[in-house]
Amino acid sequence: MIPAGLVTDITVGESQLRRWRCARIVMQGGRFVKVQRRWMAGSVSVAQVWWQAKYGRMNDDVCWLDYHQPFGMPGFLTLDYIRSGQRAGYKTFIGAIRVLEEIARIRNSVAIVAHVTNGGISDRLLERNGWQRHLEEWSGRHWIRRFYDGYPESTVERYTQTSIGRPACE
Repeated sequence: MIPAGLVTDITVGESQLRRWRCARIVMQGGRFVKVQRRWMAGSVSVAQVWWQAKYGRMNDDVCWLDYHQPFGMPGFLTLDYIRSGQRAGYKTFIGAIRVLEEIARIRNSVAIVAHVTNGGISDRLLERNGWQRHLEEWSGRHWIRRFYDGYPESTVERYTQTSIGRPACE
């Protein structure tokens, strides 16, 4: 039995993902593990991000991504925080982004916004994945992933299936 605040199959859990304002996407070893409901959006400071990047990075292959829908803005999702272990590869990170894009499609969101403070996430990487600079007159690196003209073709199945066709998490 899967707990009520947990989705391990994106297709089956669409109705939950549509309702949850705040959640965490968890990936491990390039594979989707779960989306876990969160009761409140996380509050992360720039100092905390710097400290964790420099001294507190875990030595694992797990990546999690926290997001929320701001009150009064049903068409937007905010990417709040990405935590990535030292052994988490590109596929794990990009998989988390693709799952977030799929959740944006499920929720009919028009955009995802993020304030990127970690220099390890390059502008080039963001641009290659469809993100654009946003609010350039503000301090910091603000980015937006727009879906005004539709959603990209879903590739989420690459991250949710094992090589022999079974779900990554049962």
